[in-house]
Amino acid sequence: MDVSTVSQQLAIDDETLENRWKALSAEIEARFGRTPDVDAYLFLIGVQSVGRGYEPDLPKERKQSLIMEGSYLAMETFGIYSRVGMERNGFLIWEKEIDLPQLSVEEQEKLLRIGILNYFEETSLGDEDGSLD
Repeated sequence: MDVSTVSQQLAIDDETLENRWKALSAEIEARFGRTPDVDAYLFLIGVQSVGRGYEPDLPKERKQSLIMEGSYLAMETFGIYSRVGMERNGFLIWEKEIDLPQLSVEEQEKLLRIGILNYFEETSLGDEDGSLD
């Protein structure tokens, strides 16, 4: 993908994005008993990526690392980052593939939400066809 693809993703209308977000939130709430915010979604993605499951009482630094891992995985759905290896601790090694233009805070949040949706729609949290609709 390139920057124009990211621009196309950001052009998704807010109502469509909100409907997809609500569907994901309902699925997560049904499975885990509460609806997470964006950072909690990224944390959940990070936990899933290292394949160890949730560990209570994680140090703050470990939680932040898992949120970053989730961010990379969400951005991978656009081709912004790609996996190039794995560290001994189970975290992936990432390489930036494209530089993004300057984005507003709102655009950054929207891009993260779309990346999170893309990630979950491509994983087992979606229906058999991979969607959450």
